[in-house]
Amino acid sequence: KCYVCGKTAYPLESYSAADNVFHKLCFRCKECNMTLNVGTFKAFEGSVYCSKCVPKPSATAVADDFKVKNALNAPKRKAEGLGAV
Repeated sequence: KCYVCGKTAYPLESYSAADNVFHKLCFRCKECNMTLNVGTFKAFEGSVYCSKCVPKPSATAVADDFKVKNALNAPKRKAEGLGAV
């Protein structure tokens, strides 16, 4: 079945991308609705996009990461030579 319209998609008239099957006419960018083909689509998290609309993965630190927790809980060093006056 076509991922977009839900109708039966026969192998000769469909594309398979991002673990889904699409009719050729239903194979469109999720953002701008431009018609795509096998050479122009980009898959991202189960959806298809054109090269201009594909979301860019952002690099973020995971707050629950083991290394981050260890760094936050590490004992703090006291600065040398900055004694109380």
